[in-house]
Amino acid sequence: MNGQDAVPFAFTWPDLLFLVLLFGLVVILEAWLAGWIKKEKKVVPLFKPVFWTHLPWVFGYLGPVIENIHLPESQNTPLRKLEILLGLLLMTHLFLFVRLLLSGSSRKDWKTSKTFGLAAVILFVGATCWTATVCDLSGDEPHYLLMAYSLIHDHDLDLSNHYANKDYEQFYHRGDLEPQGLEHVINGKRYSHHPLGPVLLVLPGFALFGRLGAALTMALLAALALYLTMRVLEETGAQGWPLHAVGMVGLASSPFLLYSGLIFPEIPTACLVALSLLLYLKRRWGWLGFCLGLMLWMHNRNVLLVMPLLVSSAYGVWKEKQERLKEASWFVLGFAIPVLLLSLYFHSIYGVWTPLGAHNEPFTSLFRLSHFWDGFFGLLLDQECGLWFHFPVFAMAVTGGVILWLSKNPLRFVALGTLVFYFLFMSFYENLGLTPATRYMVGVTPLWLLALYPAVERLKKGELWTWLTFFSFMAGAFVNWILAAVPWMRYNKLDGENWILKIAGSFLHLPLTSTEPAFQAPVVGMKSYVLSALWVGATIVLTVLYLRDKTRKFRRR
Repeated sequence: MNGQDAVPFAFTWPDLLFLVLLFGLVVILEAWLAGWIKKEKKVVPLFKPVFWTHLPWVFGYLGPVIENIHLPESQNTPLRKLEILLGLLLMTHLFLFVRLLLSGSSRKDWKTSKTFGLAAVILFVGATCWTATVCDLSGDEPHYLLMAYSLIHDHDLDLSNHYANKDYEQFYHRGDLEPQGLEHVINGKRYSHHPLGPVLLVLPGFALFGRLGAALTMALLAALALYLTMRVLEETGAQGWPLHAVGMVGLASSPFLLYSGLIFPEIPTACLVALSLLLYLKRRWGWLGFCLGLMLWMHNRNVLLVMPLLVSSAYGVWKEKQERLKEASWFVLGFAIPVLLLSLYFHSIYGVWTPLGAHNEPFTSLFRLSHFWDGFFGLLLDQECGLWFHFPVFAMAVTGGVILWLSKNPLRFVALGTLVFYFLFMSFYENLGLTPATRYMVGVTPLWLLALYPAVERLKKGELWTWLTFFSFMAGAFVNWILAAVPWMRYNKLDGENWILKIAGSFLHLPLTSTEPAFQAPVVGMKSYVLSALWVGATIVLTVLYLRDKTRKFRRR
């Protein structure tokens, strides 16, 4: 919605009656859904708690208060303020309803993974429907959809005629869409440099329902990624309230929730990473190889995930003493099929055998030492795109990672080795201020959650560490609630500005943008490194104290 003025509303009695009936129907459907997910035999008792989850709609009467809030000038319109109010009400209802669905699940003999998977479908799809109706595409998203549009209408990937005819106007409403600098013009035909894998995934949804269908496809894949991650945790012995708590982090965290409806490669990558861990546990080596090969279809940078996973898988196959040759053959065949097909695709389109060759850049250009510290600190704490800024409870994964490393978990070396390898090399690759770092962490969110669980498992009711973790969770949930409710404040940036801090600053009258560390090229300074080093140092100190405290308690037993 791009209008500048408020839209006058005038309800008649038939309109009001229709809204009442619609509200009643929604409550009935949600009560039935809650009964089905919670496996309650009687649905009637659920009407009351479901009704109370709709209480936030009463705060629609705060419209005049929202109108008096001063937003950044380009967004200071009545319509934008109405969108903020509606988004906050909708997301509050979804948060409360999903929490109702999950209540008690940690104490019942259910598969927690299935419960969280269904809850994720509701939350992610609900947030995506809101996003896709009020938020325009930005970044690489319209280029992915233009590739899908070309496949549907021309059955090829030549985008030259679609740029010329402005076919993108059917789903992109920010003016002219210019070809990106890395696209390739071969014999007068223009080909995108973006990977084909995400395009093929959203193709059916886009063909049926346009941009909304593509976004919903990604939302469903995000829910699948959380379900698979929970399955992996269950397979490694996770259970009870710690598993439930980690599931809540995954459900309301910055990576999955905020990127669930965005058309990027990271959500499919997260699915493949979680599936790879599950296949590793099941020792399905052929399918594991196929899964690793598919990762390369999603994006070139996934080679940083495939490399350590290949090493871990090779070691796992080597331990198969009785059928080592057979399993190795299946693994190689499974990996070779998607990789060979990908090579043929690149050769037929770009005339080269590898994606890197299609970008016309040397391999060493990806790992400039001058980028490392900006990337290392920025991936964690950048004011616009750092992972811990969006969801600080992930700092607990440092502690959990140490505990996981010392445990007997069969995935400890696979998960931690892959996560550390990926993070360190992404520190070289990072381009903060232009490409939000949190998006790069989406694909490895299953690994973060796996590392988080051991720390949560050792929390005890009422102790200092429990309260620290709880307040971190609440702070992150608050930030993510706002970002999900106002979708053009997440990846969908406007004029390159940091909207979450600017708008929060208008509420709190604090110069947040000047106090938080920033790593965008024009403003990075010594203060950025000092503040980030302070927070990272605090995390390390707390980790050491936590481990010493737990070690003492274990020794007393």
